[in-house]
Amino acid sequence: MGTLTYQNIGTPAPVSRMGGSKQYILIAPYDDFQTLQAPNAAATNVADRYKITTAHVMKAGKGFIKMYVTPDTGKYMNEAIGGRDRKSFMGKGEFYHPGEGDEIIAFQNQAIHDRFIILFPLPGSTELIQIGSEEFQALITPAYDTTNNSGDGRGTLFSFECFMPAIIKYTAATVPMLGAGA
Repeated sequence: MGTLTYQNIGTPAPVSRMGGSKQYILIAPYDDFQTLQAPNAAATNVADRYKITTAHVMKAGKGFIKMYVTPDTGKYMNEAIGGRDRKSFMGKGEFYHPGEGDEIIAFQNQAIHDRFIILFPLPGSTELIQIGSEEFQALITPAYDTTNNSGDGRGTLFSFECFMPAIIKYTAATVPMLGAGA
């Protein structure tokens, strides 16, 4: 396995650690990237080896879309996978979008056949977790449900998953957005 570099890990700073996601998620089709940035594996500070500090470059007219997420429905988790001496992660998450507007129906019908890079915004902070890379892209699966008359109402639960060799934070100063900014 080689020699790994570890740092002391003290008591976390007293900041918000609210779970879930903000009321939006950022999504971009993998094929829309001109340059998909990667962390600097040779960074002197070990923690920086798992951060993307330079903004992604999109093809002309392309960018991340911002999708509304119903409060308390967005979540993301990295599960360890693999055998005793060959571990990595499977990133899994979900979020809910209400209704069946034309834009969400079109997104569902297209997304089920595409690959994505997702930026998952953590509430109470400016941090974004990136799901997907050059090696592995996120797959999004929609599940539209009309529920019943006394149910929660019509909408789509989107689930996503991606093989993740490492947990990556996107810390670049900007996110290339489609149209108006985030």
